[in-house]
Amino acid sequence: MSLQERYTMPRKMTFIVTDLGGGDGGKGGVVHKICTMKKAHTVIKVGGAQGSHGVQTANGQLFNFTHFGCGTLEGVRTHISRAMVIDPHALVYEGKLLKYAHGIRNIFDLLTVDEDALCVTPFHRMASQLRELARKDNPKGTVGTGVGEAVVDAGRFPDLAILVRDIGSPKLHNVLESVREQKLHDLAAIIADIGNFLESDQGLAQLLVTSLRSPGFVDATIQGFREMVSLVNVVDTGYIGEIFSRDSTVVVECSHGILTDRYHGFHPHTTRLRTVPRVVLNMIDMCGYEGDVVRLGITRAYQIRHGAGPMVTECPEMLENLLPGSHKENNRWQGSVRVGPLDFVALRYAIEACGGPEAFDGLAVTWFDQVRVNGKWYVCDGYRGAGDSEFFLPNGEIKIRRGADEKQLEHQNRLGNLLRTCRPNITSYDVPTGMSEDDLAEFCAGVMEEKLHVPVRMVSLGPTENDKVLL
Repeated sequence: MSLQERYTMPRKMTFIVTDLGGGDGGKGGVVHKICTMKKAHTVIKVGGAQGSHGVQTANGQLFNFTHFGCGTLEGVRTHISRAMVIDPHALVYEGKLLKYAHGIRNIFDLLTVDEDALCVTPFHRMASQLRELARKDNPKGTVGTGVGEAVVDAGRFPDLAILVRDIGSPKLHNVLESVREQKLHDLAAIIADIGNFLESDQGLAQLLVTSLRSPGFVDATIQGFREMVSLVNVVDTGYIGEIFSRDSTVVVECSHGILTDRYHGFHPHTTRLRTVPRVVLNMIDMCGYEGDVVRLGITRAYQIRHGAGPMVTECPEMLENLLPGSHKENNRWQGSVRVGPLDFVALRYAIEACGGPEAFDGLAVTWFDQVRVNGKWYVCDGYRGAGDSEFFLPNGEIKIRRGADEKQLEHQNRLGNLLRTCRPNITSYDVPTGMSEDDLAEFCAGVMEEKLHVPVRMVSLGPTENDKVLL
């Protein structure tokens, strides 16, 4: 049974969309396609609101989503789960942009926010950016929104964690002031060293410190936070069970990618969040959900990473051929956008980190139209220099180590350093000309399924929902 046949049948169904790379796999277009195809009633957001999930519709609309789900332009509701970290100021800005620039007058009526969702403050954002500047020319790579900083602090200082339900508390001012003071304390050594930052960064660093030292930011933060709760529907944690109880389709839209998972990514070039689908599956199980669950892994047809971190197939010479459709700009926080041949070794590692091929019901391959234009599809199916038996199997595949502690991070750091020394074995496929879109998608799927042992259910041959071929 094809995806079109199986997934258009009337039933209660939840799709989990997981990026198998560094987070730039093209989740936005896939989520949007599922929402239109299945007439989804809700997109549930999980992860952090620091990504940018781009959507382009057949009627010409363009938007990059962070807090709102990628079905919003079709009127699909969004639920921000307790497993989402939000920036209240950015959420309000995004909502107003959708309201006034895209004409969705009831935009905030389409949104529910779990009262236990963690909030990022401007002080977390400033701290994140100062830490990255302090690394000088040895970047970690960060979106710079402070999501990771807020997550770590919530573990270190639970009393300083601000959940959505805390925004109405009379203690909010004191808690925010304590967060600001804690960040100044944590960053004391970095602040003292600004004179040794890269010359091009010193002015920005000093501006961040001046802002962090300003008590006035506390009042401005309170104002922004309270504007958010006045606009959105704040619900209790049990509300998600009501969402799953409804007939029809739910899409769970996850941020980041498996290669930036806190414990399976290549430390320190990772997020502080867990990005494996087990997090979502546990959430669904806790709700007593009895419908079908479809687990989709997402990857581009070529390798891409926005920012620092190991990337064995990186090939600067391919930038001009592959990046015209990526819409990814360089910035000081994430760094440059890097591309190269599709890395099957990294994809198999990501799939294994999630539990192996059986952990997925299908794959969605995006940006194959870019490969079609180029005429050749370059891929990597093995590494040279992958001989260390602690980190690699005899066939050169990356070993999976499972853990959630400092030893795991140390292992992942060493693995990442080894990957920097590996070199890819590159092969290529001639992309047939004159093929129908269906045949081209089958060609792509045949290669992917042979290498990854997971069926391909969708191939994207263009930016809109009409360009997604279902298999």
